[in-house]
Amino acid sequence: MDNHLEAERWMKDAGSFFKRAERCFKERDWQGSIQNSQLAIELSAKALISLFEEPEWTHNPHAQFKRIIEDRRKEIEKIFGSDFFNELYAIIEEIKKSSPWHGWCIYGKEDEDGKWISAVDLCTEDIARNLFESARRCFTVIEKFLKGVKG
Repeated sequence: MDNHLEAERWMKDAGSFFKRAERCFKERDWQGSIQNSQLAIELSAKALISLFEEPEWTHNPHAQFKRIIEDRRKEIEKIFGSDFFNELYAIIEEIKKSSPWHGWCIYGKEDEDGKWISAVDLCTEDIARNLFESARRCFTVIEKFLKGVKG
């Protein structure tokens, strides 16, 4: 765990996207809040990943994130305890669930009948709230992790 400058760079950008997501949410800009929340989640995950290896070129780094924390479970639990490891592990699903929104909030998506739904219609207040809360959890937990391993 020695690539702290790279991890800090990723977290700086993740924090910027998180703040934008919050501003957009307050302004009731659901599309903007969703887009920025997704990016905050993705970049937070890549901050942790970057401590150990080069993050993969994807909007859905959940598999790489999972592999890294599972490989280092004993080390993580020794520093933080098993409850914190479980918090990190819970983030895996949040990364996975948020990743499709990278494109959906811009391009929309096709429904089950083959009809395209516009991004504006997809991006609702409920989705924005859920992704924003997910971004808050991911950013906070990973920030705590990075501070803890830096010592």
